[in-house]
Amino acid sequence: MITAQDASFVSPGEGKKCNVFADTITIKVPSEMTGGAYSISEDVTPAGQGAPPHIHRRELETFIVLEGEYEFQCGDRKFKATKGAIVVLPREVPHAFKNTGNTIGKTLVVLVPGGMEKVFEDISAMPPGPPDIGKVNAITTKYGVEFLPIG
Repeated sequence: MITAQDASFVSPGEGKKCNVFADTITIKVPSEMTGGAYSISEDVTPAGQGAPPHIHRRELETFIVLEGEYEFQCGDRKFKATKGAIVVLPREVPHAFKNTGNTIGKTLVVLVPGGMEKVFEDISAMPPGPPDIGKVNAITTKYGVEFLPIG
């Protein structure tokens, strides 16, 4: 039986911080907290930065834009997104995002099912510097995520 004791509270500033490419991702609700159903992270993206093209084999990814200006690409479609916008990206379709504004951008990212936070933790453990997509994919493919060649 589920009771009030099963409720969770995450304070502002709380969560595990991961450096993924140029972004700072704070895992606010890890999948362990939801029985694997979903995870929620806060993603702070510097101006001009974002995630290169990649494919999730398992997760549906939803972005809620809290601050900034973004461009999302999903397959052949592009979306401009500002504060308050919600972008839902399906699994199995290549997608990417970039902060196109002049200031930091911030999103809440909901991943269904949970578990993607393990990718963030593993990439964050890589040495700093420009990402080597081959080395990134050596980590991410075991989680069903593939980064595509840039170019």
